Amino acid sequence: MLERSSLLFAIPTYRKEIHRVLSCHLLRLCKLRPSLVVDQSHQLLEFVGTTANVYSQEEVYTHVVWVLGEYLSVSSDSRCSVTLITSCFETLEAVLFEITSSAPPPGTVCPAPKVITTLMSALAKLASRSHDLIPRVSLFFSKLRTVARSGSAVWCSDEDDLVAIATRGEELWSLLKAPGVAQSVLTPPPHVMTPQWHRDTNLAMPLQLRVLTRLTHSQ
Repeated sequence: MLERSSLLFAIPTYRKEIHRVLSCHLLRLCKLRPSLVVDQSHQLLEFVGTTANVYSQEEVYTHVVWVLGEYLSVSSDSRCSVTLITSCFETLEAVLFEITSSAPPPGTVCPAPKVITTLMSALAKLASRSHDLIPRVSLFFSKLRTVARSGSAVWCSDEDDLVAIATRGEELWSLLKAPGVAQSVLTPPPHVMTPQWHRDTNLAMPLQLRVLTRLTHSQ
């Protein structure tokens, strides 16, 4: 699917809509079966490692990067190793460095800030799972933030976009200063992602809900 998505007819609206549908279903598929990210890691890394995909299929590329950052973890699949996390980190790092160190190829536009911030977030998530990568990504974010704030970035000309990128870099850089906190924030455990406070009678939330329910019914 990822290979064929680059071979569509060059009709802008058609290609954009197909990419939107593929991206949407990719997220749903990986949410249902997170283990697919490890199963298909070679193909996914090959796709995100091709910088041309940033410019030709931006939406699909952004979603694939998000999927890697979100589900490439031991909590999603016990087969996920430090070697695989490092390999993914290095691939994404190389692409981010390439697109933020030079102007876009002729005939293409600058990548959207969403692509860059998604790459940054994915790198931070991977580093929080392998702490040896934190100094490396922190230095990279610091340099990227400096370039974005200086306004001298040749890969982005919009001031608001540069502010958004610099802000995201500052947030992630600050968060990674506390690795334990970074991991709990960037890779929260499943029970945090799917809370059932309204069902747990040991918490105060059900009591408050019942009080509010009685109050609204009485009124």
